[in-house]
Amino acid sequence: MDLEPAGIVPPDTDGQVGRDPVVQSIEAMLDEDRLEEALEAIEAARASGQGNPLDLTFLLGDAYLGLGRAADAEQQFRQVLQKDPDCPSTRYSLAMSLFLQWRFDEAEVAAQAARDLPDAVVDADVVYAALLERKGRYDEAEPYFLRAAAAAPDKYPPPVRMTRDEFDREVRKAMKKLPRQFRQCFDRVPVVIQDVPDAKLAKGPDNEHLAPDMLGLFDGVPLPETSEFDLPQVRPNTIYLFQRNLERAAKDRADLIEQIRITLYHELGHYLGFEEEDMDDLGLE
Repeated sequence: MDLEPAGIVPPDTDGQVGRDPVVQSIEAMLDEDRLEEALEAIEAARASGQGNPLDLTFLLGDAYLGLGRAADAEQQFRQVLQKDPDCPSTRYSLAMSLFLQWRFDEAEVAAQAARDLPDAVVDADVVYAALLERKGRYDEAEPYFLRAAAAAPDKYPPPVRMTRDEFDREVRKAMKKLPRQFRQCFDRVPVVIQDVPDAKLAKGPDNEHLAPDMLGLFDGVPLPETSEFDLPQVRPNTIYLFQRNLERAAKDRADLIEQIRITLYHELGHYLGFEEEDMDDLGLE
């Protein structure tokens, strides 16, 4: 799910906020996913007294979101809201940081507060719709996704929908394209399709880093770490694919089919114990 803030709205107290060259430079780093570099630049700007402090606090939260540090991001956004409670981008970003921590009830309150602002950003509709999805209220969620797609089509293309039978068929097609030695793995590791990730998946000791917008997951013990003498696992090895997350990540039907293939192969690679570069070399990326 690509739910990145549109950028902080300038507080009324400073007409130049957002136009500061230091802030603009850091925003460019974030746009280019140079997240660690952005963190260093924010720290340097704060130490030297450069840049608007409120903007820098927001951008620090934005960087933390990009790095998967949602709890740290939440702290920064709350600091901004203490001084600028009606900032639309920060209201949305707080909701997103709560969503990524699986704190859905709090996220829904925050998303509704973001949507209630007269100059609400379209991103607030998207996170609100994602929260409706988690409740299985798919028909209610769809208009919000479509509204966001109409307002910002480059950022939020309309979700590409498939029936479960169609999705299953594309998964099987992707399996068949693998070499035989890889296809045989699915005899031992079932592929389970869920609409969105079950919150129980995030409660495992090794799963604290997981986010509810993930596309797929291998849950279990990688093959190189097991032996014939191991006791049966409480939870069997499983590959999960999350259909509605994949549908929202795709630009069109062809892209959705490709994302299904990439995600399936990627999670199979995790089961086999491959590193990221190994998956790329073996065509599992």
